[in-house]
Amino acid sequence: MSDPDDAPDPETNVALAAVAHEIKNALGPLAMTLQLVERQVLAGQPVEAEDLSFSRAQVRRLASLVDDLLDQARADLGALAFRPRRADLCAVVSEAVATFRRGKPANVALDLPGAPVRASVDVGRMQQVLVNLLENAVRYSPAGSAVTVAVKQPAPARARIEVRDRGPGLSAEERAQIFDRFVRGAASQGTSGLGLGLYLCRAIVEQHGGTLGVDSVAGAGATFWIDLETS
Repeated sequence: MSDPDDAPDPETNVALAAVAHEIKNALGPLAMTLQLVERQVLAGQPVEAEDLSFSRAQVRRLASLVDDLLDQARADLGALAFRPRRADLCAVVSEAVATFRRGKPANVALDLPGAPVRASVDVGRMQQVLVNLLENAVRYSPAGSAVTVAVKQPAPARARIEVRDRGPGLSAEERAQIFDRFVRGAASQGTSGLGLGLYLCRAIVEQHGGTLGVDSVAGAGATFWIDLETS
């Protein structure tokens, strides 16, 4: 007889199903497109640029899924790569927004103070957090609506970064679970993803000694905020 203690954890089953679903969704269209490209090459026909572009996008999607899974494993072990240095958060935020804009057109407004706000951060990891928050904000906001990224210094030794959207907002239940693994908000129905992005964002911010939170009312948008020490 099998030991009941050896039975798969239901949460693990759900997570594995989500991973398998996302990978299958990326691999299926990629395989079909590559078969088409192969037939074109064998027939001496020109390969459509659109097919190559689509294939590259699917490869990037698969690579992103793998990166998220690896980062989740590292976060669970407390082993995320982390190289902090003193940096101006205004510059970190500006570069993250510029990186995000290169990937897609979006209405993102910057609200920055006139003076630098310095903190000890891993610049790459913090920009990873900001790009993820921006992607969520734009994805769940009405088309063309503005997303605002702000840097504030509410106290001499504290800094806050905010990403505000005009989306559907979050219920109290969603706010309580939104940073958990494999959890996605109700507005995410019909969109791809593993539900790991915000979990990883929280792990990265906490590794900085900071706090990641969200203020939101259902139907009235959401503000995700990062609090960090500046001393």
